[in-house]
Amino acid sequence: MHVVTLLAQPRDKHPLVKARPLRKGQLETIGRGTFGLVWLTDFFAAFWGCVQDIDADAKLRLRESGFDEMNWAVAFRFAGFKARLTARKYKGFYGVPRNCYLELKLASANPNDLRMFLRLLADKFKKPPWVFNNWNKLEAGCGYDREAVIDAWSQAMDREISIDDTASGWSLPFLGGAKTEAAPPPEPDTGDIEVLTDSEGQEHRFRHYGTLELEGEEYAVMSPVDGDDDVLEVDILHVVPDGGYEAVEDEELFSALAEAAQEHLAA
Repeated sequence: MHVVTLLAQPRDKHPLVKARPLRKGQLETIGRGTFGLVWLTDFFAAFWGCVQDIDADAKLRLRESGFDEMNWAVAFRFAGFKARLTARKYKGFYGVPRNCYLELKLASANPNDLRMFLRLLADKFKKPPWVFNNWNKLEAGCGYDREAVIDAWSQAMDREISIDDTASGWSLPFLGGAKTEAAPPPEPDTGDIEVLTDSEGQEHRFRHYGTLELEGEEYAVMSPVDGDDDVLEVDILHVVPDGGYEAVEDEELFSALAEAAQEHLAA
């Protein structure tokens, strides 16, 4: 058997599934809840979609899960493949997707089948799944640095992955990633460009579209200057009273702000 081990960064906690049925191989999704659930994430959804594309009778089963909804392992069998997808928290106290990483172990008797499947999987994402929001903490948590993560994906797909493929906004620990398909607003003047420095000391240019106010707090609406022309990436940061910005950690708050930001940009 040919086996590859890959790390991926989840972005969203959905789909949520019930843990007890999943232990029996039954995938029962639920819209929201607290206890007895597993956050399989958007990466799982893409992976499972690829699996079912080639094997409608694919099997899956929950092998382990912890108190945190993001600590789990699911085993798969499909079309001659064996796979194990494991989620582990590597930073922070809260069980949000950006505080976790996924490890995918995928095995097949035919290495060409592995490559074709992984290329199909990678094409499911608008942004590469091998980009993490905090490389330093990832390495401290699991021992893999950025080069090891990228090389593993590159070798598994037999495709050269350049450093440009890891330079998206996801690599910044303070960004969220709300998106809208609406056309970008007219270009503001150069006075609206701000340069922010991430935790690794790298500078990134952002265009400042304005601020939102909620319950007496201000939030800046920004987007990377060197982003995708087809999709407007909107990042929302809390404006600190003494200057500067900080991340919006509350997911419900961020979602509310993202909706307001899209209305603001559309206007």
